[in-house]
Amino acid sequence: MNEKLYLEKRDGLTNDMKKALDAGDLEKAKAIRQSIIDLDSAQDAYNKELANANALGEPIIAKAAAPLAAPLINLNGAPTADSKAKLYERAFAKFMLKRSLDDEETAVFDEINSAKDTMTTETNSVLVPKTMLSGIWKEMEEAHPILSELAKTFVQGNIDILMETDSGDAAEFYDEATAVKDGTTSFGTLSLTGYELSRAIPVSWKLKIMSVEDFLPYITVNIAEKMGEGLATAVISGKGVPAAGDKSFKAQPKGIITSLEAESGTPQIITYTGDLTYKNITAFMSKLKPGYLNGSFIYANNDTIWNQLANILDGTGRPIFVPDPTGKFVGRIFGEGVLEEAGIPAGGILLGNVRKAYAINVNKDVSMYYEDHIKDRYTDYMGYAIVDGNTKTTKAFSYLKKSA
Repeated sequence: MNEKLYLEKRDGLTNDMKKALDAGDLEKAKAIRQSIIDLDSAQDAYNKELANANALGEPIIAKAAAPLAAPLINLNGAPTADSKAKLYERAFAKFMLKRSLDDEETAVFDEINSAKDTMTTETNSVLVPKTMLSGIWKEMEEAHPILSELAKTFVQGNIDILMETDSGDAAEFYDEATAVKDGTTSFGTLSLTGYELSRAIPVSWKLKIMSVEDFLPYITVNIAEKMGEGLATAVISGKGVPAAGDKSFKAQPKGIITSLEAESGTPQIITYTGDLTYKNITAFMSKLKPGYLNGSFIYANNDTIWNQLANILDGTGRPIFVPDPTGKFVGRIFGEGVLEEAGIPAGGILLGNVRKAYAINVNKDVSMYYEDHIKDRYTDYMGYAIVDGNTKTTKAFSYLKKSA
């Protein structure tokens, strides 16, 4: 066929194949791919005959363009990185819903879950697709803004973080005859190990009739909601490691407020009674060590923001809380962004530079487990991760709490 008709037909088939892949219809995509291969073969035969005809004399017609490569699937049938990711998403969802996988899905599923870094030795544990992992973290961070400020590391095993314990003296000016004094800056290490964070979502067998395409977003939202709540609470007020013999709680990351309350004399905490005042806020703002205010945010729950912070007036009777028209923050106080964080205790307000002053390591990223309950006809889907975190310096935080 002539060049224009060939290219038009091939472009149409390529678009149809992409649509089939996006819809998860792999059988249709495979059939269309074979049609492209057949079309290319036919066009090659046409080009050869055309070349032979042109060799006899004057050119009969210009040679058609060389066949183009299919953009999503190689001609030898091996999926590209993009199509493999889509294929694994579908295989993961079907595996979790206990539905049969076809040969291609089985091959990709086994390949990814047999990789050395997946740590999936348990029968019912499978590697979560990267797109779903991103979705879980995104959902957690949207629901809990303090999590979006964490400078997370993803190191398997224990990790030691260097931190400053004494900033020492400031620099001084000297003349040529005076020796420079030794600095007094000292450093320590913050050791992070790993504690289990998990949450199970029960799904009835009736609900499991949902389509494969609906399963991933459903599980993503529900797992993210529960795991995000648990992680945010740990970052804010996690109790850390229990003392020997203390069985009242399990080992967990040590929260920011916990670290502030553990200091002798609690220098970074201000207590108030009744309603918040302008003076409470100025004293609260003054607690941060210079250098940490830039990049700090104010965190409080919804009730505290609108029933306390939004009603504080300055000496001229004007509110110090200014709604933020950009939508990035709920509002601003003295230029600092106010974020609604459900994990902050009632009546409490936390100011701090979380990104610089709180260390968190994800020892094992979110994986998924399932367990069937036959008699009760439901399945537990459990999100599981291993994390640890701790405050690097309390001087980067200030906490205002209501007196008991």
